[in-house]
Amino acid sequence: MGRPQKEIVLDGSPVRLFAYWLRDLRGSAGLTLAQLARRTGYGRTTVSDAMRGESHPTRPVTLAIVGACGGDVRRWGEYWAQVRRALDPDSPDGPAGVTPPPWDGPADRTTGVHAEQCPAHCARTEPHGWYTESVSTRLRLDTPTPEALERRIVVATCDGLARIPVGVSVPRRAGDTTPGHGLEVSAVQGGRLEGGGPQYESYFERFLVLPSPLKAGTRHVYELRLRIPPAQPMAPHFVHVPLTRSEHFRLRVRFDRARPPRRVWRLAGVPPAVIYQRNPGTPALRPDEQGLVDVEFGAMKVGYGYGLCWLEAGNGG
Repeated sequence: MGRPQKEIVLDGSPVRLFAYWLRDLRGSAGLTLAQLARRTGYGRTTVSDAMRGESHPTRPVTLAIVGACGGDVRRWGEYWAQVRRALDPDSPDGPAGVTPPPWDGPADRTTGVHAEQCPAHCARTEPHGWYTESVSTRLRLDTPTPEALERRIVVATCDGLARIPVGVSVPRRAGDTTPGHGLEVSAVQGGRLEGGGPQYESYFERFLVLPSPLKAGTRHVYELRLRIPPAQPMAPHFVHVPLTRSEHFRLRVRFDRARPPRRVWRLAGVPPAVIYQRNPGTPALRPDEQGLVDVEFGAMKVGYGYGLCWLEAGNGG
């Protein structure tokens, strides 16, 4: 058995982000590196290097991997070209010109386990059998460790919806090399959590098992508590990146008034790479007398980021 691949630390680099999602595609297809090598006709080292995040893989290797994993070869080809252009020092847009990757993976990833339960006459209008009507998040940064309470309202578009995937990305803060990286996730109301799909150092997925199956058109409310483990530094941003239809997002961040941020920026519909920029060039905000910043977003595009990023007290820039 080969050694597991080293975890990818997302730092805004389009190469690392490309490798991250390519690795995610392989994980969703359930293929080992050896199986992927056999399907693509390339050596195990070649396919492994393509998902290492140290260099941009060649186009033929990329498309062979995507095809073997059941992904959208055309869209991944476009994504590969965008990353390649972003690496050109003469590129006018740089990383900001990279749009999100093709999220569509194998058929069972797009429709999920729920699709196996859909009858022939199902009136499903969304590929996942549900969509997100609203997300409301309260993030506390004035507590011993960062903690968020997230309230979501989803709408079933298919009869028999029994569980919903819950994925959260917690990237390392720049310069953090401490061992271990985690996230504590608990369900406050609206269901119970069980194990999910592939887990990475900075990505945590669970399934929310609903109290009872939903009928098409039914709204369901659930709440999650997300908590960064003690002594683990948090990256200076909180962003909602819809991977499926999401209609409204409200984010309230309460900063520590004893150590207010130097700057706070609003992020609305930005490519993932922009989230990691120290000065994204978007409108700056100022916390109120209680240390609170409150923002809302609507008409969100799948794969783009919405939320806040900030420059912490004591940081240069």
